Amino acid sequence: MTRSRRVRAALVGVLASAVLLGITACTEQADTPAPAAAAQPSPSAVAMRIDKPAKLLGTWTESVFRPRRDAAERSMGNLRKLLSTETTSAMGTAYVRAEEVYSEELGLHIPHDDQRAILISAVSGTITDPTATLEKLFAGLPNVTDVGPILPGPLGGAAACGTGQGNPAIRVDVCGWSDDHTVGMVTLFGFAESDDPHGVFGQIRAEVEHSAR
Repeated sequence: MTRSRRVRAALVGVLASAVLLGITACTEQADTPAPAAAAQPSPSAVAMRIDKPAKLLGTWTESVFRPRRDAAERSMGNLRKLLSTETTSAMGTAYVRAEEVYSEELGLHIPHDDQRAILISAVSGTITDPTATLEKLFAGLPNVTDVGPILPGPLGGAAACGTGQGNPAIRVDVCGWSDDHTVGMVTLFGFAESDDPHGVFGQIRAEVEHSAR
């Protein structure tokens, strides 16, 4: 990895910690609830679980950069406090994508690091009030602004997204969801608006939340 790539990776790790820092207090302060989508019924009463994909979105692999994963793991630990029962499954990790590009000058394919990163933190158990739980999650994230509801998709529950405040050179989208059985958040670093980060969030949730049967 070149020096510029190492610096950028470190910056994303620092931003991850800064953006997600407030989650440690999410179970203690929720004086100004963030707007969240009205909860929609879950598609079934079947309990759900959280799984960690070996590959995310088909090509993304788990990051080896420890600060990214540490930030996701800390958030995962604090999401447990939002459950009404014991945790039945959990994950907290980060994903990156490396792709090959063809160099006409060299006449061969060479690795090219995609500088985007995805952090996922999620837990399963029992949620008594999905909407209130999601509001509590975002209220504990002071570095996330412009929070607004989005459609939760076929898995139901409530979902919302906001903007992480950090280095202006790196766009940060933070999305979260809550339903009767799970609560989680996905942080997307470096995704352009044209990448449809809200749509990507929906795909990610569908890949990590499954029926417990």
